[in-house]
Amino acid sequence: MKPIIIYVDDEPMNLTVLEAALPSEWDIRTFDSPLKALDMLSQIDPWIVISDQKMPGMNGVSFLEIVKKTNPHALRVLVTGYSDEDLVVDSVRKARISDYIRKPWDVDDLEHRVRKLVDTYLLEKENREKSALLEKQNIELNKALKVAEDSKTREEKFRKELECWAPPFILNMFEAGEKNYPCTKDLAVITYDIIKSSELHDKSFNNISIRSLILRGFTEILLKSGAWRESHSGDSAFGHIGLFKDVPNSCDILMSVASEFRVFLRNLSLQSNIQFECGIGLHYAKDCLVDIHEVNIDYFGQKLTQKSFDATSSGIDLVHRIEKVAHDFPGSNVMMTKDFYERITMGKNMVQSLGSFAFKGQASETEVFARLSDQATEQIKRKLKVA
Repeated sequence: MKPIIIYVDDEPMNLTVLEAALPSEWDIRTFDSPLKALDMLSQIDPWIVISDQKMPGMNGVSFLEIVKKTNPHALRVLVTGYSDEDLVVDSVRKARISDYIRKPWDVDDLEHRVRKLVDTYLLEKENREKSALLEKQNIELNKALKVAEDSKTREEKFRKELECWAPPFILNMFEAGEKNYPCTKDLAVITYDIIKSSELHDKSFNNISIRSLILRGFTEILLKSGAWRESHSGDSAFGHIGLFKDVPNSCDILMSVASEFRVFLRNLSLQSNIQFECGIGLHYAKDCLVDIHEVNIDYFGQKLTQKSFDATSSGIDLVHRIEKVAHDFPGSNVMMTKDFYERITMGKNMVQSLGSFAFKGQASETEVFARLSDQATEQIKRKLKVA
């Protein structure tokens, strides 16, 4: 790579002397007119442009000022036969010159100074290339970051969509690799059933069916407590807590869920001006067999697998049966087994025993406890008073 040196001077002798002073392997181009040099500068990329100051038609400062615009990377040098501080200041300000040489010059000094300028040009060129490479890498990095950010945004959007179908603690469980199913778990379980649900088939509030609103309310209360709604039908639903990790106060949590659900039912009935009640059942079911139920679907040539949790035991069957006892009382009543009652630590004073019942599929009678509605409590009081 040869250094390209441009020298402009209206005196031919000076052109000859400078060309002879510099190494012969360099590309030295001399011009006796600034205008001729400017024509050539549009075609080449010089390393160093040296110009005499005093020339007809255009002085050196004006010429180098133009070079600064047309060839900004070229180092600019002004040559003058006289000393003028104002000229130096003006040339630095306008043309951003890199060096200032006085005539008559010393040949050895001239060569030394131009060689230093060549080294400076090479260093600046290397820095420009590094900066360009760094800028390119930054652009590529920013593109990669943008792709990663877009990917993260899509992932977050997808996760939010998943959370419409499964609560976050379900997704976290699968991400953690906790998939050891089937297994046995002790579960606190809850169910509800709409009493006389056939009377609500055509009932709606704010263009949403009452049965859907009841299910939505139950599900929201259940999920925010950390429990899981496993299944539902048109007029009932079933959920539990303790599936993913042991919860010491699981029965207290579901007791609170049942209480909040009763308040929700009362408010929905008042707001919609539609009368309805639900029976609610609670039980602590031991050694439930929990598995992941899979259904394989062939959907337009694609194999899809739908997964859901499936918890089974005689205790889970029992909670659905004790809930039916609530249908014998007015209002929305909460029925619970003795196993559940013994594990709650709060609100026991509001719960009373209804005695023991024989339920289908159970080996022995089950003592049922109830948190009765205001209507049921008043009815019992009236019966006792009559008796």
